[in-house]
Amino acid sequence: MRNLFNPESFVWKPFGFIGDLAVLSLLWLVCSIPVVTLGAASAALYDAVVHTLRRKDEMPIPRFFSTLKRDLKQGIITTLAALAVGAAFFFAPRLFFREPENWRVLLAARCFLGFFLLCFLSWLWPVLSRFAMEPGPLLGASLRLALGHILKSAAMAILWGAALYAGLRYAAPFFACQALAALASTYLIEPVFKSYESE
Repeated sequence: MRNLFNPESFVWKPFGFIGDLAVLSLLWLVCSIPVVTLGAASAALYDAVVHTLRRKDEMPIPRFFSTLKRDLKQGIITTLAALAVGAAFFFAPRLFFREPENWRVLLAARCFLGFFLLCFLSWLWPVLSRFAMEPGPLLGASLRLALGHILKSAAMAILWGAALYAGLRYAAPFFACQALAALASTYLIEPVFKSYESE
């Protein structure tokens, strides 16, 4: 009976795991509110998920804030760059398809460019969390990873798109879906990172 109330027992471990997911998602949301801190918050979320939910070697909240503080400057710069690229992707198709009858082509072009941007961002924040780089090489390395592992990039773009949709559409899963998407992404990204770290 004593083991039933042990926090490490099989009964309580899933609740602790779900609680960690909810806390990390909530921290990501709060720290992303200024928008320019979205990159640093996303890098901190990925790093905290790797070290606390997968490796179980640290506590989630201290790890999140230490990574956020470390990557804040680079995160703001890369977020501004990503926002500029996103704005360009949104407005560029309009330069080529001005006529009202081309709205389907315009929508398809925007969807394609938005999907490509999600593929790129799926690598950018994890790379920021793991490797110390200046913004230029960081953006270049993320682009090369996104193109070099296009199937993984596409899978992560779909994953993050679904997490953002679920977070905006349904209130209840919002507090776990971002950390859950980050956790699923680690299974695609970490093998790639290990190959680079071993080199």
